[in-house]
Amino acid sequence: MKRCLLGALCALLCLTTGAQTPREEILSDSTRAAGLLMPYPGPQKAQTKAPRGYKPFYISHFGRHGSRWHTSAKPYNYSYKTLASADSAGVLTPYGKDVLSRVKALKEDADNRTGELTQLGFRQHREIAERMFRSFRRVFRGRKHIQANATQVPRVMLSMESFCQELLALNPRLDISMDASTRDRFFLANTPPQIRAYNDTASWKAVRDEMRDSLCRPERLMSALFADPAYVAAQVDGKELMRQLYQLASIALDSDIDVRLGDLFTTTEWYELWQPHNFSYYMEKGPNPVGIIETTAVPLLRQIIARADEAIASGDCAADLRFSHDSHLVPLSTTLQLDGCRAKVTDPYGVASAWANYRISPMAGNIQMIFYKNRKGTVLVKFLLNENEVGIPARTDLYPYYRWEDVKDYYTDYYKL
Repeated sequence: MKRCLLGALCALLCLTTGAQTPREEILSDSTRAAGLLMPYPGPQKAQTKAPRGYKPFYISHFGRHGSRWHTSAKPYNYSYKTLASADSAGVLTPYGKDVLSRVKALKEDADNRTGELTQLGFRQHREIAERMFRSFRRVFRGRKHIQANATQVPRVMLSMESFCQELLALNPRLDISMDASTRDRFFLANTPPQIRAYNDTASWKAVRDEMRDSLCRPERLMSALFADPAYVAAQVDGKELMRQLYQLASIALDSDIDVRLGDLFTTTEWYELWQPHNFSYYMEKGPNPVGIIETTAVPLLRQIIARADEAIASGDCAADLRFSHDSHLVPLSTTLQLDGCRAKVTDPYGVASAWANYRISPMAGNIQMIFYKNRKGTVLVKFLLNENEVGIPARTDLYPYYRWEDVKDYYTDYYKL
């Protein structure tokens, strides 16, 4: 018991020592305010060496597609139309004209590419695959089999292909099976009817709308863009323009085009614009106090456990690679109860201090479970969130490593698997 408590204490110290709040993180780097649209940051810390005698042999992975263009044309079209109309009326400031030229370039870059994977998105998955291969070389030796599955969305399938092609380039002997089938939706993209009903009727949406309205303060930005206050009052919905420009500035980070809009907002404005988006996703897909999301990914958890047990028993499978969307990666982080992903917050304005969407599901976000065993056949597992070690509530005296049987027992008991 003392060793278990010590392991839990070590996990807590790893989380809290030197940790910044989301507000501090965004004020120091506004790209984090892009939230779910933030490009993949890569691992932030070195990994802990495995206990003596343990070697990696299998990886269970679930990842989001890579960076893409926006799934809606509205941020591009609304921002461009509003600024272009003002330019025709002769009421843009020199700065406003400069912003218009940048918005026009972003609109043209995204033309007829709504929701498609950008070249940055391709690279992100190649780089994640390369780090996985080099960090766990032993897993990928020889003619090991790898099973890869994706949802039937082009950006997801292309992310899977990019990831797998990189592994093949590093070891051409690998046997990789790729598939994208409706049959696999139960674990790749499960949305139970009760979740849809909850999101259709949720009263929290009124709270989100109030937050979105109160935290959007466009006066400074409007005066920077427009030379005529009367025109703004009569012709411009300042809050809507600010919100659409926020979307555009965020998604611009996901393309290779050398155009950015980060200077549109102060760091405080970035943080305030991010908060309602973060709250909304917390209530839709995160560990909200209603508790309805917690079991969303249980079918996926069952599949993860079953496939891991098969790999342990046979020794034939090196990895299961699953590719999906943020709307399923975030519920999985909630179901697994990963550190930083399970906070229960009742104050809407307190969510931003306890849970941050960009920490969990940036573009190409992923959860990896790395399995190790020793000569006696004892199996350990550690959890990586975006390639950074995280803990779960199961007992351990080897943090960040857990005995696989303890992990299975914890989830089986908690979810009555």
